[in-house]
Amino acid sequence: MLNSTIVIIPSLDPDEHLKETVEGLKAAGFSRFILVDDGSSKENKKNFPEPTEDIVVLHHEVNRGKGAGLKTAFAYIQENLPDAKYMVTVDGDGQHAPADAKKCVEALGDNKNQVILGARCFSQDNVPLRSKLGNNITLFVFHKLCGIQISDTQTGLRAFPTELIPTLLKIEGERFEYETNMLLKFKQRGVEINEVPIETVYIEENHASHFRTVQDSFLVYKFILAYIASSAISFIIDISLFAVFQKLFTKLSIAGTFFLFGQKYTMIKLFATACARLISSLVNYNINKHKVFDYEGEEKDKNDHTLLKYYALAIPQMFISAFAVTILTSVFGIADERTFLTTLFKVCVDVIIFLVNYRVQRVWVFADKPANNN
Repeated sequence: MLNSTIVIIPSLDPDEHLKETVEGLKAAGFSRFILVDDGSSKENKKNFPEPTEDIVVLHHEVNRGKGAGLKTAFAYIQENLPDAKYMVTVDGDGQHAPADAKKCVEALGDNKNQVILGARCFSQDNVPLRSKLGNNITLFVFHKLCGIQISDTQTGLRAFPTELIPTLLKIEGERFEYETNMLLKFKQRGVEINEVPIETVYIEENHASHFRTVQDSFLVYKFILAYIASSAISFIIDISLFAVFQKLFTKLSIAGTFFLFGQKYTMIKLFATACARLISSLVNYNINKHKVFDYEGEEKDKNDHTLLKYYALAIPQMFISAFAVTILTSVFGIADERTFLTTLFKVCVDVIIFLVNYRVQRVWVFADKPANNN
């Protein structure tokens, strides 16, 4: 199995640990390597091993980022190594034990639609606070909003079957966010994400890491920030139109009544919510489909049911929002003409709906068909 595996090591300005990493992996049974020099300085290039028949060294003229380095290696394998069946990505700083890389590859088995992550234990004393905090935040987001149940979102030790290369090459991201986007796309496309426990190694507080705390954190969490921005745009449209329509319907005396739990309610809020939501939802659907969730279905695909799914989610939410606001304003005795307080209640209700909405849209509405990787 290891003879059919390509070890991928992207590296920027490596130290002496890079050659040690390669030698350790050879001792563990690996024999084929692709190293990507991601724009290293002249004085650090000497730390790359000499190219041989089994060691390929690819070069970026300038630093492009870890994600770009991984994609360069994936593309090389696709074009030049048709006999390769598996790939494993390893950091070149000595923090991934060769035996753990071997465990990850062996865990792949014959399943061509899965990825294996080497999962570290973040409760140990040697884990830097920055890494521990970053992983805990990302875990919360992945668990609660994305439905991805893993314990190590930041691991660079990952094993894949080569059948996943077409999917890997389509994933956006050039730097560390690529590894986050990778997990999101796998979840969206039905690729299994499994873990094996590995040794937790941090050398000198992870000083060799090129992770930029502010810039790369922004890129890593860009996926949720994009959703927030999309929701904010549609939210502003929705709230603004709700206030306008409520005032308009009140002024025109467009109202009906209904009874709920023995109480009589006006239809104005329901009408205003429906009209505002119809317009804002169309805006939200298109932004989410093309910009937030990167849905890959063809525009004219007859099997693209995302619009139907979106409204199967949006319509019940619209009624939940309308009834919740109506009941709250009734409980607190707020008259229809007091639009500011009514709108404030709607803001509170819709924030709760917002948190549920992201997960449902990602795992159901805009979930791609299982990948055939072509």
